[in-house]
Amino acid sequence: MRFRCLGPLEVWDGDRWVSPGGRKVRGVLAALLVRAGQNVPADHLVHELWGEEPPASCRTLVRGYVLSLRRLLGDRDAGVVQYRNGGYRLNVGRDAVDATCFEDLCDEGARLRARGDAAGASLLVRRALSLWRGPVLADVPVTPSVATYADVLDERRLAALEWRMEGDLAEGRPGDLVKELVSLVAEHPFREGFAVLLVRALHLAGRRPEALRFFADHRRRLREDLGVDPGPELRRVHQEILLEERRPAPPVRAPAQTPPCLPDFTGREKEIGHWTAVLAADERRALRTVAISGRAGVGKTTLAVHLAHRLRESYPDGQLCADFTGHTTPAAVLGQFLRALGVPGPAVPEPLTERVQLYRSLLADRRVLVLADNADAEAQVRAIQPGSAGCAVLVTSRKRLLGLESAHFVDLDVLEPGAALDLFAGIVTAERVEGEPGAALEIVELCGRLPLAVRIAGARAAARPGWRLSAVAADLRDEASRLDHLRAGDLDVRAAIGTSYAGLEQPQRRLFRLLGLLDAPDFPAWTAAALTGAPERVAEAWLLSLVDARLVDEIGPGPAGRARFRLHELIRIFARDRAETEDDAHARRAALSRAFGGWLSLAEEADTRLPARTVAALPPAVARWRPHAAESAVSDPFAWFEAERQAIAASVRQSAAMGAAGYAWGLAAAAQTFYELRDAPEGTRTHRLALAACRAAGDRLGEATMLRNLADLHSGKSDADLDDKIESAGTSLRIFRELGERRGEADALYLCGDAHRLRGDYERALSRLRESLRIARSCGYPLGELHVLQQFGIIDNERGRHDEALGHARQAMVIAEKLASPRDECVVRTLLGVICKRSGRFAEGAEQLRRAVAKARSSADPLLEAQTLAHLGQLYADHGHPDARQTLERGLAASSACHYDFGRAVALHGLGLLESAEGRHEQGVGRLRAAAELWERLQNAYGRARTLGALGETYARSGDLTAAHRTLAEACRQYRELGNEAEAARLAALVPQPGAPAGGC
Repeated sequence: MRFRCLGPLEVWDGDRWVSPGGRKVRGVLAALLVRAGQNVPADHLVHELWGEEPPASCRTLVRGYVLSLRRLLGDRDAGVVQYRNGGYRLNVGRDAVDATCFEDLCDEGARLRARGDAAGASLLVRRALSLWRGPVLADVPVTPSVATYADVLDERRLAALEWRMEGDLAEGRPGDLVKELVSLVAEHPFREGFAVLLVRALHLAGRRPEALRFFADHRRRLREDLGVDPGPELRRVHQEILLEERRPAPPVRAPAQTPPCLPDFTGREKEIGHWTAVLAADERRALRTVAISGRAGVGKTTLAVHLAHRLRESYPDGQLCADFTGHTTPAAVLGQFLRALGVPGPAVPEPLTERVQLYRSLLADRRVLVLADNADAEAQVRAIQPGSAGCAVLVTSRKRLLGLESAHFVDLDVLEPGAALDLFAGIVTAERVEGEPGAALEIVELCGRLPLAVRIAGARAAARPGWRLSAVAADLRDEASRLDHLRAGDLDVRAAIGTSYAGLEQPQRRLFRLLGLLDAPDFPAWTAAALTGAPERVAEAWLLSLVDARLVDEIGPGPAGRARFRLHELIRIFARDRAETEDDAHARRAALSRAFGGWLSLAEEADTRLPARTVAALPPAVARWRPHAAESAVSDPFAWFEAERQAIAASVRQSAAMGAAGYAWGLAAAAQTFYELRDAPEGTRTHRLALAACRAAGDRLGEATMLRNLADLHSGKSDADLDDKIESAGTSLRIFRELGERRGEADALYLCGDAHRLRGDYERALSRLRESLRIARSCGYPLGELHVLQQFGIIDNERGRHDEALGHARQAMVIAEKLASPRDECVVRTLLGVICKRSGRFAEGAEQLRRAVAKARSSADPLLEAQTLAHLGQLYADHGHPDARQTLERGLAASSACHYDFGRAVALHGLGLLESAEGRHEQGVGRLRAAAELWERLQNAYGRARTLGALGETYARSGDLTAAHRTLAEACRQYRELGNEAEAARLAALVPQPGAPAGGC
């Protein structure tokens, strides 16, 4: 979600910038943006929209405008525009609003200025100013807060303009500034910064008389209008012009071999700022060498050339440049350097050592910058390093030249998205990019933000001005032909990568090709051994050599401190193309199967270490590949699954696509408990992909397992229909019965029973659950028995049979403790706490729930912790405990963070009761209505009945007897359908009748 304030108010809808409809909706959004990240009271919004004379329905109108705004933003769960404590908060990061991006860029520019990096500051300020499209919030009605906000930003914009122009002057472009400054001085006649800049620009442009005349005119205006003289800075510049003496001529014959700087160079501000400061520092005790490494096409040479031009004044005695591409030798380079330094051709010695000595002698008292491009080995660089501390060497290489003594190393990566887009816009024109911003962004992403690829794509688009950028993007979407479209003249991404590939030995080439077959976005080191079939130590050495060749990226440690790796997208496409050309189909499939087998082996091992199981493990009959030290790799199973979750999802998708259904459903099933415990959104997607593969392959066990797991993953999700859960569980039940898989049958019956319970059909639920219990006991499946006993306890509690509920829950606890299952123990303790609460055992219930919270926290189970906190808070609220509000708010926040609607509903119910008990009935109604809506979406009949009962009582306390009658009557009806006559009778006695304080249903 992104917003633009620096001009007309606009919102990015994922495809284009749109203007919020309606003046009042824009006013609400503007007020929230002015204080983004802060709570804005509803009263403040009312004042912003209507001033001192709001309409009587102002609060209702504000809520309506907020709803319209949420619809515009696609904010279905109110996670962006949040309501809390009687106000609204726009929950967005600083980088989502152009105004805060502008301020942050200006702040960073100020820090660079303070460190003396004027050039780096100028680059950042240019980026900041490019965000402005017009007056701040130009189409929003002016209010005091909007006016103040605009004034602050306008002042910062003017200051940023001054910084930018100072940078332009420093870079020798005074003539370009004069016209702009004349306009700015006319618009801001008493802003001395612009006057100073105009005098300097006129003078540096060779227009000294005009500079002096402007100073005189400006001084006269200040005296006549304000009665003051110019400030000290303007007077100082004036005196310098009057007293300036002729400067000496620059030195002659200094070599200047650096290639021209590309005019559309963009990005790399951080690297430029830092390395300019390092190489330009006055303290020179030893030769400075900076070695820039990176993959082909990443812009190493472009950055080095740009740095060299920036450092020209720091190295006034010249710049020498050598390209080691091909078979260029250090001796040949030194011969060229010596001739450039004035040594006649016949006087250049032949032996390399003598050339080195003469070269270093000539540079002994000089300050020269040496650029060594495309170096392949440390020896090449050492030969051309001067001996003088006044000199410096810039090196570019695809390899990390780690043997260079005392060198500073720069690992260059692809451009940031904004910089890549700027580079593309600089080639195809900003107008075309602004006309199709989505297509332009897609193009640079399809180029992997690799500067060479972006430059080629830009050149091809620029050569066809009649083409839409969306057509260029369409050409690049096809992986099979993408590299064909990234070639222009002698610029060729495939050829650039091919040079690195050609330099590999045969085993590394094969590994590189096989790595390209993986769809996984990143991978651990053992994958190299699985793909090649080589011993892990040997394969890892090959992998690290690919890292040194910059064909593979090392991206930092994963679980247990082990490194992870990835291929840049264009390099992966190249590698896959080579594999499909050089390796036969059988070898490719075998390599991928070993890799999938490695992930499956580790996923199954990690699954056994999770704190719970939700269903029986039913593994597929496929080959595994077990990595060395598998146990230590998954010692922290949650961390392992988090690191591998994208790789697992990609492997499920890839194995399903290639017809390897066993690996597809095996990987999905091994990750199912993790998906359930972390409510991971990809869980359902991966299972559906694997299910389709199983059906296509006729794999009945896989089909039944995926259907059972999909039913289990349904739990607690408000966007899933109970009919889907019942259908999935029912179909899996039929298949498990055909196969004679008793544990799967027990699971499917339990899941059917759970779905019927949620719907309030207790008789059907109990029928399924009793059969599940019988099967679980007959086949020695204690986990299945435990789950059924939990369900019995829940149903008894919901029907008001608390003694029976306690009996079933205590039986479940015995099994949970035998299984040493922390999550199940936590679930049962929560159930015990809720039952005790309903039956009036406050102290026992509180103790059970506190122990459940501690167990969930120690098991790193955020969903269960959120739920148990909410239940504990409800119990506290019922009994006036001082920690009630804090506990409920923690439960609500934790549930919201996990997108866990069940926990949110429980917490909101408790907060509604608390608000009502403290006399804030309106707030209590709001909380309880929100909880009731969640129960409705969750299709949880009992939860809805409880909350409707509490809501009806709250309506009655607030005096809204009509709403109380309607709501309590509905709660009575719901409880009777559930078979809880006691609660139905209690609420029936509270239902108010017309003309009477109370009555029956």
